[in-house]
Amino acid sequence: MKSILGVLLILLITVGSVSAQSNSYQILKENFNGQPDVHSFSVSGWVGRVILNMAGEYEFRDAIKELKHVRFITIPRAEFEARKLTVKGFKNVLKQDSFQELAFIRDNGEEVSIYLKEGNNHKNHYFVLVEDEQEVVAIELKGYIDLEQLNPTNTTIAINK
Repeated sequence: MKSILGVLLILLITVGSVSAQSNSYQILKENFNGQPDVHSFSVSGWVGRVILNMAGEYEFRDAIKELKHVRFITIPRAEFEARKLTVKGFKNVLKQDSFQELAFIRDNGEEVSIYLKEGNNHKNHYFVLVEDEQEVVAIELKGYIDLEQLNPTNTTIAINK
């Protein structure tokens, strides 16, 4: 009986950890780890909220109150080229990792792609790719972001669904 309970517990832990993680960020980080001018860091949701408050970005406070974790990585375009990798190829990795594209924004030479991998009980994964001529910034957010709070003026925003 104890062995059956042990096996069930291990299965539950394994299934729970698999559904709680996205591999996309890890794949990106492993491909560029240790390279010059590649910088990555992660912060808890609480620290992220404090940083936004210190920066005066108060309108985001309510929208991200259920944010649990944020990870950033900046990668020079030259590093992609040196490894014969592309951002388009990474976007395919995101799709294989069950991310769905929510929005694409092109502004002043920058392209921003926003992806969502829905989870249970507001435990979503959001992935934002910001591309310009010099570098790519990847941001993974875990938790829940209230999109209605991010758009308090009710401005129409094109979202892919």
